[in-house]
Amino acid sequence: MSSTHHKEFTWVEGLTLCLGMIAVQLSTQIMNQWGTYFYSPPAGSGRTVYIAVALAGFIFIIGTIWDAITDPLIGMWSDKTQTKPGKFRLVPIHGRRLPFVFWGSIFMIFTSILFWYPPIPKTHFLNFLYGSALLCLHWTAFTITVVPLCALGPEIARSERARLRLGTWFSIGMIVGLALANVLPGVLISVLDPARANGEFSAVGYRRVAIIFSLVSFALFQLPVWFIRERYDSDAHDIEHAAWLSGALDAARNFPFVIYCAAFFLFTVGFLAVQNALPYFAQLGLGGDESLMTVLMAPFIVACLAFIGIVPKLTKLLHTKWMTFIAFLIITSGLPLMYPLAHMETSTTVKTILGGALFAYCGIAQAIMYVMMVPMLGEIMDFDELRSGQRREALYNGFHGFIMKGAIAFAILLSTQSMRFFGNSVEEPTGVFLVGPFGALFTFLGMIVILFYPILNVAKGEESEDTQ
Repeated sequence: MSSTHHKEFTWVEGLTLCLGMIAVQLSTQIMNQWGTYFYSPPAGSGRTVYIAVALAGFIFIIGTIWDAITDPLIGMWSDKTQTKPGKFRLVPIHGRRLPFVFWGSIFMIFTSILFWYPPIPKTHFLNFLYGSALLCLHWTAFTITVVPLCALGPEIARSERARLRLGTWFSIGMIVGLALANVLPGVLISVLDPARANGEFSAVGYRRVAIIFSLVSFALFQLPVWFIRERYDSDAHDIEHAAWLSGALDAARNFPFVIYCAAFFLFTVGFLAVQNALPYFAQLGLGGDESLMTVLMAPFIVACLAFIGIVPKLTKLLHTKWMTFIAFLIITSGLPLMYPLAHMETSTTVKTILGGALFAYCGIAQAIMYVMMVPMLGEIMDFDELRSGQRREALYNGFHGFIMKGAIAFAILLSTQSMRFFGNSVEEPTGVFLVGPFGALFTFLGMIVILFYPILNVAKGEESEDTQ
């Protein structure tokens, strides 16, 4: 156990991490939410189809698998980095996390814009190769930025109380970022596309939104670099001889971490499969266009923000394990309702109102999830420190990212293959509507797995093997 004094974080540090989480959402959600739809919109919708929907799915599967592989590697690299700037650190930024954030956010400006410029303005295999390459580059820059950034959280908040506070900062940033990334693009894509004035569609709206989001993300990512002071001092710890393979094996033997990863993998597959299909659902199930996504997501965001202040209070009564179980239960019960909603014989207005109510219900679960992840990962890292004597936040964030990215890849496969086999066109939209029930099956399995997560009290210097 480290003997170095770890001062709890200040409100300025909490705020900058909150803003960094907004940047995380802006850098990911527009890709995940609109990327597949942009490259392969529904046939007969009047939009350019750059590649078939199955290939569009594989762009994101390839990119996400690449992202998953790089997550633990970047994490271990960051853990082994010296905190004092050496002669090869071009900009002498102190720390083993912040230099990564500085450079990664710069590279992301270019990757997040260029992705939306496929070279052939029609269906062509070259667009598939281009999209896959750009997405891999983007996720590489994203990993370099975000894995070290997230590792700062457990380093500057070492007590359970502090982690719940920091988890609230994180969740506010994630929800506000989700609002900006999911609510705004639908309207902005329409407003910023000059072709819409003539009743046509072009890629200009997507590209302008990408430029705006990339520049805002860069500015927000840079704030932690200049306003957070890293607590860890590599000179006081022996990190030079820490074996990378040994760290990976330790993570694989960390039972709470294994259960956490298995549960969140299953949950993420189901939840993000639905998210990936939402633009199709808005058009084919509710009769709208990109702008309808704004109307649907607004109640989701409002519910998240309204409930987020209650979550820390509930956590005093219920362990993070049971709070997570409740979140999984809400999503599992909500997703299947998308299928009957799409088949209702009623107006688009009524469907939109009901859809908004459904997403508001799911928003409660999202608020819980964002707050819970910081304290759960924090106690898992503390549990590892008790066993190994090392602080390896980036390693665990890296492997956490690996699992989540694998889940994202599987979620994309689930949604695109459902649309491929059961239909995603105006004439046959069943494949889009089935994504909700398919996703609920996976979130239900995650809900069962989380029951095996043990109750830990290591942040207080105690440990319990109770698996109640």
